[in-house]
Amino acid sequence: MLVLSLLSALVVLPTDPRIVLVGRFDRTDPANVACQWSASEVRLRVQGASMDATLEETGRDLWQIVVDGQPRAVLTPHTGVGEYRIDLGGDGVHDVSLVKRTEAFVGTTRFRGFTVPGGIFQATARTKTIEFVGDSITCGYGDEGASEKAHFQPETENAYVSYASLTARALDADVRLIAWSGRKMWPDNTMPEVYDRVLPTQGTPLVENEPAPVAVVVALATNDFARSNPDETAWTGAYETFVRRVWGKYPLAHVYVALGSMMTDDYPPKNKALSSARGQLTRMVSRIRDPRLHFVEFDAQRMEDGIGSDWHPNRATHRKMAARLTEAMKKDLGL
Repeated sequence: MLVLSLLSALVVLPTDPRIVLVGRFDRTDPANVACQWSASEVRLRVQGASMDATLEETGRDLWQIVVDGQPRAVLTPHTGVGEYRIDLGGDGVHDVSLVKRTEAFVGTTRFRGFTVPGGIFQATARTKTIEFVGDSITCGYGDEGASEKAHFQPETENAYVSYASLTARALDADVRLIAWSGRKMWPDNTMPEVYDRVLPTQGTPLVENEPAPVAVVVALATNDFARSNPDETAWTGAYETFVRRVWGKYPLAHVYVALGSMMTDDYPPKNKALSSARGQLTRMVSRIRDPRLHFVEFDAQRMEDGIGSDWHPNRATHRKMAARLTEAMKKDLGL
């Protein structure tokens, strides 16, 4: 058991088997476990009124602290190594999660250990996983921004309340979020080229033996159609190649091809980007004709709901997106 005694408290390494790591973590060094992807989660079940976490931060990441299912404080680690007190709201046994709000380019967090005064128990691992492959929308870019006039700040990006995380929680599933702002399906700056990386800014290590998801949601089109509409044969060919790559890893997984909610036929002018993307994707789904493949379109965001930073969906729109996707998965998969 990876536990050291420190007076009356326990110092627990992040790879202790009673801790559940959700998402992709580099565990090469069990005393220095690293992550970059949005919504990476460390889940513990501990006893006490508080606990301490020792982290090493490179960048400007923020972590959502969740205690007994309720979001509490936001942990903002400073650059370098630091020990941070987490208030659990009173003595007792608590389920505690630390969820990475920010995406890969913002920073890397390394967990060095946890000091638990009253003891540690087996954390709960959910039986289902849903994987999301996407861009800034899926990351929750600007979802807590004041308006469309605001620009990116790590403080206003919150993957914990993105449509991906909301959908997974609604279906009692763990979320694996593989997303990065600005990324496309084809031909450059693509998600497929970083899809298998544990740490997306590094070529190694690559993932091995991940929990197989019941569904994979691929939400890539906004950046592909941002300036001009891509060639349909080339773009949908790359898309189909990626879908079949997913099925090569997870043959039982259903794949959802998702579209929206930032796209419109009004911008870029005369491109009719939304209609073009919808047509290309629906024709691709019809061509593949596989019962594991589904198309879902999110409604365009509405000014009356508010807009997040740099015209990204805000929390209200993410809730609507999650409701649409949750409904589709319940119907299609019986979740």
